[in-house]
Amino acid sequence: MRELPADGRLAALLAENEALRAENVTLQSTKNALLESEVRYRRLFENDLTGDFVTTKDGRIIACNPAFVRIFGFASVNEALNTSILDLYEDPGDREALLLRLRQEGKIENQGRTRKRRDGTRIHVVENLVGRFDANGELIEIQGYTYDDSERKRAEDALRESMEWFRQTLDNPLVGYAHCRIITDASGRAVDFVFLEVNGAFEAFSGRSRGVVLNRRITETFDLVEVADLITIYGDVALTGRSVTFEYRMPSLEKWHEVTAFSIRPGYTTAFFTDITKRKLAENALRESEERFRAVLENSLDAAYRRNLQIDRYDYMSPAIEEILGFTPEEMAAMGIEEVMDRIHPDDRPLAEATISDAIASGRGLLVYRFRAKDGEYRWLEDHLTVTCDPAGRPLYRGGIVRDVTGRKEAEKELESAHREANLYLDILTHDIGNTENVSNLYAELLLDSLDGEAACYMANLKRSIAKSIGILGIVSKIRRIHAGPPDIRPVDLDAVIRGEIAHFPDLPIRYEGAPWQVLADDLLCEVFTNLIGNAVKHGGPGVEVSILTEDAGGVVRVMVADTGRGVPDALKEEIFHRYEKKQRGVGEGLGLYLVRILIERYGGRIWVEDRIPGRPEEGAAFSFLLPEAVG
Repeated sequence: MRELPADGRLAALLAENEALRAENVTLQSTKNALLESEVRYRRLFENDLTGDFVTTKDGRIIACNPAFVRIFGFASVNEALNTSILDLYEDPGDREALLLRLRQEGKIENQGRTRKRRDGTRIHVVENLVGRFDANGELIEIQGYTYDDSERKRAEDALRESMEWFRQTLDNPLVGYAHCRIITDASGRAVDFVFLEVNGAFEAFSGRSRGVVLNRRITETFDLVEVADLITIYGDVALTGRSVTFEYRMPSLEKWHEVTAFSIRPGYTTAFFTDITKRKLAENALRESEERFRAVLENSLDAAYRRNLQIDRYDYMSPAIEEILGFTPEEMAAMGIEEVMDRIHPDDRPLAEATISDAIASGRGLLVYRFRAKDGEYRWLEDHLTVTCDPAGRPLYRGGIVRDVTGRKEAEKELESAHREANLYLDILTHDIGNTENVSNLYAELLLDSLDGEAACYMANLKRSIAKSIGILGIVSKIRRIHAGPPDIRPVDLDAVIRGEIAHFPDLPIRYEGAPWQVLADDLLCEVFTNLIGNAVKHGGPGVEVSILTEDAGGVVRVMVADTGRGVPDALKEEIFHRYEKKQRGVGEGLGLYLVRILIERYGGRIWVEDRIPGRPEEGAAFSFLLPEAVG
C-alpha cells in the first residue's frame, strides 16, 4: 500500500476528527434527550394519580409512586418499599392464580379486586398488571397500575340494591304500582291521566287487568266523579314536582288505599299504594265504639273519670259527677289531691290511701268511702278503679267508675236494723214460745191419760199439733244457725252419724250398707238423715222400708237413702227441694227438705232424687247426695 503524502495524511486526520466530533455531538444530544425523558418519566411516575408499582415475583415491592402510597395508606414511599404486596391482598392465595395468568397471557387488564389498606380497611381497586420476563421467558418482575374504585363500587352496589328493591316492589303483591302521564287542558289544569305501566297488585286492587287500563285514560275505566280528586292530586304532583302521601276511597271497589305519589319527570306521576280497607274499617269501628262509649258515659248515672298522676289533675270527668256531688267536671278538674283527700270522710281516709296504694301494685281496686259533696253533706261512693303504670312501674293514670251508693248504704243500715229486730223475734219464737209449747205438750200427755172417748181423740190431735209446732221451731232454729255464719267444716265420721240416726228409729226396718268414711261436714250432718228417714216414715205409709248406701265416687262419697214408699213424681223431682221457698206447701211442709238441701250445699255437695227402681216412681224414692271426702 502506497503511503500518502504528509498533507494527505493531515487531511485524513482532520476529516476523522470532524467525524468524531460530530458523533460526540450526536451522542451528547442523545444523552440529554434520555435524561430529559427520564425526568419526564419520573415526574409522570411520581405525579400520576394511578398507583404505580413494581414487585418481584415473590411480591416484594421494589418501586411505587405517591399515588400508590396514598391509596394503600402507607406513610411514605420508603415505608412501602420492600414490604410484601401480599399484605394488601384480602386472600393471599389469589397470588398464585395471578402469576399463572401472567405467565400465560403476559398481562391482566382492568381487573376489579378487593384489597386491604395498611389499617385493615377494605377498598375496591381496578388493576392493570404487566409481566417482565428474562431472555429465557422466566417471569422476573410485575409492573402494576391500580386506582381506588371504592366510591364507584359503592354507588354501583347502592344502585343494584335500589334496582332490586324497585323490582321487588313492582313484584310485591301487597303494593300496587302505576306510572301515569298527565293530560291537561288549554289552561294547564290536569283533567285526566293515562296509565303507562301497572303491576300485578294494581290489577288485584283495582279489579282491572293490565290489558284494560294500559294506555287508556282513567276516566275510561272509572267514573269521573269517583276519580276527580285523584286526577287533581296526580296533576299537582306531576306539574309541581311535590311528593304527597294520602288516603283515598274508591266507593265502587269498596276499598280504601294509602297512596304515595311523586314525579321524576314533568308531566308524569308515579304512585305506590296499599290496601288499607281493613285498617280503615277497624278505625271507623273504633271511632264509632268510642263515640258510643262516650255517649254511654255522658248519659250514665255513674261518673267516669281519669286522673293524670303526673300533673295531679283530673283530665276527664263525665257530667254525671255534678248530679252525684254537685261539682261540675271543670270544678273537679281543678281539685288537687290535697283537696280531694280532705273531702273524704276522716274515718275513710286510711282505707282510701291503702286501697289506692295497693291498686298501683295490682292494677285495680274497689273503694267504698264517704265524700263531702258541694252542699256539705257526705255521699257514699263506690269507686271501681284501675291504675296505669309506665314500663318502669311508675303510676301514670288512675281511672274508674264512681257510683253513688248512698241510698244502698241507707237501705243496708235499715236492713241491718230490721235483721236485728227479726233475730229478736226469732229468739222469742224459738226460745220462749218453744219452752211454752214443751210445757203444753207435757200437760197434753197428762190430760190424754185421764180422758176417754171423743175427748181423748181431740187431745191426741192437740198433742200431735203441739209436737209438729215444736219440730218446726227446731228446724227454724237450725236454719237460723246455718245463716248466722260460716260453717265449722271438719272431718266427720259418716258411719257413726248414720248408725246414730238409725238408732233413733228402732221400729223402722232400715238396711245399711256402708264403710267407715271420713267426710267434710259439721255437727248438723245428722239432721240430713233425720229428715230423710223421717220423710220416709211420714209419707211412706204402713210397712215402709228404708235402705242406706254409701260408696266412693272419685274424691267424694255418694250417699243414697231409699224407701219403698209412694215415691216422687217426675214433675216434682226438682221442685221438691224448693217447695218451702216457693210457698207451694202447707204449714211446715217442705221445710225439712229445704234444710237438707242448704246443709248439703253448705258442705260443698249436691242432692237430687230418683226413682228407687228406674222408670217406676210408684215403687219408692231414692235420695242421693255427695259429700266431700276428708283426705289425710
